[in-house]
Amino acid sequence: MKKVLFMMAVVFLAITANAQTNKQEESSKSETVQLLQKDGVLLRKDFYDIGKVGGVTFQNIIITDMSTGEKTGALRLETYYYSSSLGTDTYIGTLDFDELEGCIKSLTYIKDNVITSLPEIYTECEYKTKDGVRLGAYVRTTKKERDWRIYIQTRSYTNRSQEFLSSDKLVEVISLLNKSLENLKAHL
Repeated sequence: MKKVLFMMAVVFLAITANAQTNKQEESSKSETVQLLQKDGVLLRKDFYDIGKVGGVTFQNIIITDMSTGEKTGALRLETYYYSSSLGTDTYIGTLDFDELEGCIKSLTYIKDNVITSLPEIYTECEYKTKDGVRLGAYVRTTKKERDWRIYIQTRSYTNRSQEFLSSDKLVEVISLLNKSLENLKAHL
């Protein structure tokens, strides 16, 4: 009897954990993601490659509602996680068009004012989007050194979606964000 109760408890916990993960995945506040999840609408999706830094791929998506002609766009950030037992998982997060300028300003501030010196204590600085994408910098401390690192996390519910880069890559990230913004302006 104890084995049956134990098995039922394990199954219940697994179902609950899976339901929570699915709920977290669906809780995006991004207007682009919400449009993509709409039912009963014919949507055209055009994809424009922007570039890549480390293991993060930058790609714009322009979505057109074919019945109204209304367009919206966003930057898609893609990261990958490889596990020998699970294979490769792909994680995609979005920055809506109206978030890009704020993200660029925030990362430029980090580049010009935050990572210019090392603080005595552990420090993080982060920008978060409506879809839960996180871009930021933190002080990494190892036995041999302390330095600034930057990170991009495309899905807030899993650390597997994180990509860590050296702080000198921040200039490239900002450049790709600017390229994305110009591309979206040209197509919207």
